[in-house]
Amino acid sequence: MTDLRDDKPLWGLGEVLRISLPASLSMLNSTLMQFVDGLMVSRVGAPSLAAQFVGGIMAFVPTSFALGMLTVVNTYVSQNLGAGRRRRCGQYTWAGMAVAAVYALLLAPVLAGLAGPIMGLIGRAVGVVREATGVAAGSTDTAARVIDLQAMYFRWMVLGMPLFLIGRALEQFFFGIHRPSIVLLSSLAANLVNAGLNYVLIFGKLGLPALGLEGAAIGTISSSGLLMLILLAVFLRRRMHEQFATRRPRDATFAECRDIARIGWPAGIQFSNDVLSWGVFTSVLVGMFGTAHLAANTAAMRYVSISFMPAVGVGIATTALVGRYIGEGRPHLARRRAHAAVLAAMTYMGLCALAFVVLRYEMMELFVTSAPQTGEAAAIPPQRIVSVGVRILVCAAVFQLFDALGIVFVGALRGAGDTHWPMLMTIALSWSVTVGGGLAVVYLVPGLESLGPWLAASAYVIVLGLLLAWRFESGAWRRIDLLGHGPGTPGQTPTAAPADDNEPSTR
Repeated sequence: MTDLRDDKPLWGLGEVLRISLPASLSMLNSTLMQFVDGLMVSRVGAPSLAAQFVGGIMAFVPTSFALGMLTVVNTYVSQNLGAGRRRRCGQYTWAGMAVAAVYALLLAPVLAGLAGPIMGLIGRAVGVVREATGVAAGSTDTAARVIDLQAMYFRWMVLGMPLFLIGRALEQFFFGIHRPSIVLLSSLAANLVNAGLNYVLIFGKLGLPALGLEGAAIGTISSSGLLMLILLAVFLRRRMHEQFATRRPRDATFAECRDIARIGWPAGIQFSNDVLSWGVFTSVLVGMFGTAHLAANTAAMRYVSISFMPAVGVGIATTALVGRYIGEGRPHLARRRAHAAVLAAMTYMGLCALAFVVLRYEMMELFVTSAPQTGEAAAIPPQRIVSVGVRILVCAAVFQLFDALGIVFVGALRGAGDTHWPMLMTIALSWSVTVGGGLAVVYLVPGLESLGPWLAASAYVIVLGLLLAWRFESGAWRRIDLLGHGPGTPGQTPTAAPADDNEPSTR
């Protein structure tokens, strides 16, 4: 029966905030640590700052496929929680960790060995595009230095993939059972360690050599390992085991791994495609204009991340809420919670958009005024980085509200198991609008420099956000049945699960 108290779309905002606030703060916490990392690396020099973003995002391409696939651990955990099948929450989490471990251990050593050729290939692609569009090349020496730094950072990041992915599978479990505060507190501890290690290793404190960008990479991997260990320790606690059978890895069978792959691969393709197209956008379409543009892009993206990562937390909470209410057989409440989540995300990102416009110069100057003007930094005029970066921030301000739409509604669709349609739209638009449109603007109006590709990227975010909102409102997700409830009236509570599914085994 429909809950009349939830007839108004704003009702349920309190529940959304209760679940999404810790998730958003954990995302923001991680983003702030990356922001601090970027500030530390900026003191080493613009080439290191430029290399950090490109090397990191290209390493994130293969990682993001598994990461996207593992987000459906949240879907299965939350739906089984709603259906009263708590033992299966532990099963799907162990299956997610198994998928993460196998994927990472097979892929990471291969990619680490190919770091140099991969970054070299990107460097050659930049040269080809420059020649085709007539854009003048920057300093050859600086470009070669950036490529070497990119390869080094890429290598470290892919070697840390097993720790990162297993930790993310565990995060999805806690989000799915509506305990996001566990992720928040764990990430706080890990990120404090990350900040301390980065300071010591980047600048050579406590008698250690100054490693620069390599020190930042080691600190990031170490904190990922610590986060995974903290989450695993909580996951294995007796109370968790009594509720969700978390100490029984052998209960996870190939069937659960297959379910994660079957529903998760489109989410993985969508996420990795998004990261890959953005990596091409950054390294080629922005990078072709030189190190100053790459450094400005890296600095601006630190602020953009502070805007969209908390919204990602709202999207994760939306997945958990939609999944739970679908598991309970109440899709009308799933829809209400999605609408409330959109309101929360748009409010936050709208305020960020205002800050991007009003404080754009102060934001960019923070990344260049503290850097010593010697060595690598002396080759890049600080005001050049600022002038490029403020234009990027204005572009980002334009699409903030549409980005909020896309982030929350893709989370809502994922909670229902609707992963194929968002994948297809993301692939089609990212390459046609972001990359294709960006290349066209560079060719037709080269005087805009990196602003041209950013205009195309802004159009992509706007169109995708509107399309994802339309998809959710169409109600197509209501026809998806992940738990095998069978046909029924929307809003009807499903038949109770068997007793052995309601109570976990504690053997």
